[in-house]
Amino acid sequence: MSPATKTESAGTVVNVPGTQVAHEASNQDVYVRQSSGLVRTVSARTALLANLVGMGIIVNFFWITEASAFYPNANLITTVAIGVTINVAVGYVYWMLASAMPRSGGDYIFVGRIFHPSIGLGVNLLFSVVFVTWAGLFSYFTAFYAIPTMLSAYSYAGGGSAALSSATTLWSSTNDAFIVGFIVLLLVILVSLLPTKWIFRVSVGLFVGSAIVFAIMIGILLATPQSAFATDFNAHPVYGSSYSSLVTAVPITATGTFLGVVYTMLSFIGYANSSYYGGEIRGNPTRTQGLAIFGAPIIFAILIAILYAASYYTFGRGFLIGVSSSYFGASGPYWPGPLFLAAAIVRVPILAAFLSFGLVLTFFGFALIYFILPTRNLFAWSFDRIFPTFLTRVTKNGVPYVAVLVLGFFAMVALWIQTYYPTYFDYATLGYSNFGFWFAVGIVCLAGALFPFLRKRQYSQAPAIVQAKIGPVPILSIVGFAATGASWFVSYAASTGNYLGITSGYSEFDLLFLPVVFVAGIVIYFVSYGVQKWRGVPMDLINKELPPD
Repeated sequence: MSPATKTESAGTVVNVPGTQVAHEASNQDVYVRQSSGLVRTVSARTALLANLVGMGIIVNFFWITEASAFYPNANLITTVAIGVTINVAVGYVYWMLASAMPRSGGDYIFVGRIFHPSIGLGVNLLFSVVFVTWAGLFSYFTAFYAIPTMLSAYSYAGGGSAALSSATTLWSSTNDAFIVGFIVLLLVILVSLLPTKWIFRVSVGLFVGSAIVFAIMIGILLATPQSAFATDFNAHPVYGSSYSSLVTAVPITATGTFLGVVYTMLSFIGYANSSYYGGEIRGNPTRTQGLAIFGAPIIFAILIAILYAASYYTFGRGFLIGVSSSYFGASGPYWPGPLFLAAAIVRVPILAAFLSFGLVLTFFGFALIYFILPTRNLFAWSFDRIFPTFLTRVTKNGVPYVAVLVLGFFAMVALWIQTYYPTYFDYATLGYSNFGFWFAVGIVCLAGALFPFLRKRQYSQAPAIVQAKIGPVPILSIVGFAATGASWFVSYAASTGNYLGITSGYSEFDLLFLPVVFVAGIVIYFVSYGVQKWRGVPMDLINKELPPD
C-alpha cells in the first residue's frame, strides 16, 4: 500500500482473520498473470468527457418525445431536480468504491469483493447484457431514427423531396436499416480495437460535436418564443395539423412527475462508466473518478435542465405532449423531437440537417461507449478465471482484442434481433433496461453501504475520503442506504409504463429477462467455481484480494 495515497498496490492481499495467504502463491494460482496488461492512459478530463458522451448531452432532445407521451402528467424540469439528487448519491457510492478498488470491472469488483464473487458476477453480467444490447440497439437507432430524422429535417427546412424520399426508404426498409446499422456497429468494433488513448480521443471528438449542436440548438430555442414557433409551424405544417390542434392540455401532478423521472434517469446513465475501466485510469484514482463520476451528473443536470426549459419555452409543454402522442399513434421517418421541429424555425436545410445530425453523433457515441464497457467486464471475469482465460489476451498496446471480437459477435446478434424480431426486442428494450439497470444499481449501493462493516480490513486501507464519517457512522453507509432505496424506486417506476392509461408495451419477457440474467450470473460463477476447484485453483481467494494492476 502506498502511504501517499493509501491505495492498494498490485496484488495486495486483503487478509481475513484466521487466514494466511502468501502473496506470490495466491497471485500466481488465482489470476492469469501478475499484471493485467491494461495500460493506464485515461486522464481525469478524458474520463469526464467520456462519461458525458455515455450520458448524451443532447439525447434528451430525443427522449423528451417518449417522456411527453408516456408520462404526460410529469413536469420534466422538476424531474431533473429529483434525478440529480438520486444520481449524486449513487455517484458518490461509485466514486468511493472506485477509489477503494481502482481496478477494471467496476461493480463486478466492488460487489464481488464486498458480498461474494457470485453476486458480483450476477450484477455485472446484468449490466453487460444491457450494454451489449445497447451497442446493437443504438446502431439500429442510428439507421432507423437518427439518419431518417436528419434527412427529413433537411427536406422540411426546404431541401426538397428527394431527402424525404430517402428517409422514408431507409425508415421503411428492414434490410436497409440492418445494413446501415451493421456498418455503424462494425465501425464501433474497429474503433474499439484501437489503442485506448485513440478510443477516448474519438469519444472526446464526439463530445465536442455534440456540444456544438447543443449550444446552437439552445441559442435557437431561446431566441424563439412559443408564439413565433406556432407561426412558423403553421406556415409549414409537416403533420397536416395546425399548432393549436396539436396542443394537449394535461395537468401536472406530483405522482406523474415522480414516475416521469424514468426517462430523465435513463439519460443520466453513464456517469459511472469510468469505474469499468478503472485499470486504465492514470494518476490518483480518487481525484480522477471524483471528477468523472461525481462531477458528470452535476454538469449533466445543469445541461438537461436548460434543455427542458428551453424546449418548453419554444414549443410549449402541451404541444410536445400532443405531437409526441400523435407520432406514437401514426409514426413516420422523422422523430418529432425538438431537433427536428427546429427545422420549422431555421428554414436552412444544411443547418436543420446538422442539428438532427446530433442524434447520429449521440447514438454512435452510445454504441461505442456501451460496447467498450462490457469488454472490460469480460476481461475482469476471465482474469479471475471464471470465464476462459484466453479472453484476457491483449495487444502490445493493452487492448483486450479477444474480448472485443467475442462481444462484437454478440452485439451483431443484438442488432439482428432488434431489426428482424422487434416483437421480442423493440423500443420497450429501453424501458425494461431501465427497470433492470436500477435494480442492479441498488445492489451496488447496498454493497457500498455495508462495505465498512463486511470488509473492515479493506475499508481501513482505503483512502481517507472513503473512511469519512459523521460521528461514528460512515458517510458511505448513510449515502449508500439512501441511494439503494432511491434506485429501487426508479426500478419500480420503470415498470409502470401503463400508469395513467399510457401503454408501455412491456411483456412478462421484458420484465423477467434481466432478473433471470442476474440469477444466471450466480449459477455461472458456481459452475466455474466447481470446475476450477477440481483443477486445483484456489478460487476462495478471489474475494480476499484485488486483482493485479
